[in-house]
Amino acid sequence: VDGPLDHAGWLARFESLGLGGLTRNLAANCVVEADDGERLSLRLDPALSAMNAEVHVERITRALAGAGIERRLSVEEGPLPEGIETPRLQAERLAAERHAEAVEALSNDPHVQQLQQAFGARLIESTVKPADAEARG
Repeated sequence: VDGPLDHAGWLARFESLGLGGLTRNLAANCVVEADDGERLSLRLDPALSAMNAEVHVERITRALAGAGIERRLSVEEGPLPEGIETPRLQAERLAAERHAEAVEALSNDPHVQQLQQAFGARLIESTVKPADAEARG
């Protein structure tokens, strides 16, 4: 990685870190606070402080190193900046956008419209899953 890791870089690289379980959950709820090239500080919402354990910080550190980002890592608890998405919030927003696109595509499909007109069928939006959702698990 050339230069410090900023929050956009954190969001862009998050999925490729291959984190799982509680470690992923901790990292997904953090934003980049600072990176001086040697020490990376992540900020965690204090409401989630119970997740902040050294074992997870070590796993995140190893995953970052595997991605070429070798830093001493600290996870500090503090209020998150307004308007900054954590990886978890970004994933939720993108999933909602994909769902809305899938619902719109089905609503505009002439075959679905025919079924609605001929049989009074209705689209149950909560059951719609974007095609890529199955591949993600």
